[in-house]
Amino acid sequence: MPLSPPSPNLYGSWEALADGLQVQRLALHLPQLREQLLTPPPSVTLLAQTPPSMLTTRPAALAEPAAEAVVAQAGLQHWLRLPAAYGTADAGTNPLAASADQVADTLLEGVTDPAVRAAVAAVCAAAAWWVGAFAVIRHLGVHHSSLQPVDSEIALETLQSATSIVALGTAQRILAEQLRTAAADEAVRMAYCRAITESIVIESRLPELLEELGELRLVDLVSTSIPWRGRFTKYAGGTGAGQVE
Repeated sequence: MPLSPPSPNLYGSWEALADGLQVQRLALHLPQLREQLLTPPPSVTLLAQTPPSMLTTRPAALAEPAAEAVVAQAGLQHWLRLPAAYGTADAGTNPLAASADQVADTLLEGVTDPAVRAAVAAVCAAAAWWVGAFAVIRHLGVHHSSLQPVDSEIALETLQSATSIVALGTAQRILAEQLRTAAADEAVRMAYCRAITESIVIESRLPELLEELGELRLVDLVSTSIPWRGRFTKYAGGTGAGQVE
């Protein structure tokens, strides 16, 4: 007999657990992050291509005051607060930022509500910081399945793909919450439909991307960001993604 799918409340709990885990991991590894920003190891190929301080460039602050409430409704205050607190200033343009901005531009086509536009753009921009921050300390982590130290190289293009997915997931949360709690217009509804469609298209490429990312923190950040069949597999199986920490 097939099992019933998890309830929406259970999915919401898992989403909150995933959020908390990302915050916990950042808090636990702030000393290592600061150390890597000051003295990046020359043996890490990615950091030789891109200064780590650029990967953690502080995103621009919200320019639309009403957007703060939109972000709060979606439970994503932490998503903006931590990059604002720990992002590096005047470090140049984050090489992951364009991937995040492209997601926002695609989803927001036709959307005129300034608060929604600013909120979506902000969470997408923050996605570049989160991926970048975990990328800087990737070589200090473990493989997501074997839990062995990570010694493989990673391409900037892989991180750009990861950024697009994380940006898509957080933007989708903003749009979904607007549809649930506000009198969203048709443009917002269409933006949400575009986000869902993009998630479906991406799903077939996710397993390969996760293997390219390899490292536990990055894999969990990406794999829990958008709805797909493997999103909360660890939680459903009772294997607890936070057990390493």
